[in-house]
Amino acid sequence: MSRVTIVVFTLFYALCYSASCHAVTFDDCGSTLGKFTEVLVSGCKTSDEKCVLQRGANASISIKFTPNKDISAVNVRVYGVVLDVPVPFPLDKPDACTDPDDGIDCPLHKDQEYHYTTTLLVQKKYPRVNVYIKWVFINENKEKIVCIGFPAKVK
Repeated sequence: MSRVTIVVFTLFYALCYSASCHAVTFDDCGSTLGKFTEVLVSGCKTSDEKCVLQRGANASISIKFTPNKDISAVNVRVYGVVLDVPVPFPLDKPDACTDPDDGIDCPLHKDQEYHYTTTLLVQKKYPRVNVYIKWVFINENKEKIVCIGFPAKVK
């Protein structure tokens, strides 16, 4: 193998490795009644280590998920976890079934994919802090349908 080939291969490997080390990952934080297949957050590039949430600006999230059983109610809970302490984030419309703008129509049916979207204002009063976001869909029995966790930075 020539030196040029080795150098190119090494650089390619290093770039791929470094991109994967710094890419935002969306974790399953305890889903029991479904699974998520796609998460998109505004201010979040796949090459970033954390999603950037700009104070005073809107942030949008889009989640595709599939329940593994029929579900009649979906409530949304959002937490910012700082120093291992989950702090609830108040939502204007936590009932996903009654919000006409989020894309969810209840009841949910087993093995059917759903696409939830919402936009929130990141308040200027929020501190500039690194935070782990937990976005949770809860059913009528308070069971987690889907739980998604990801690192973010409020700027």
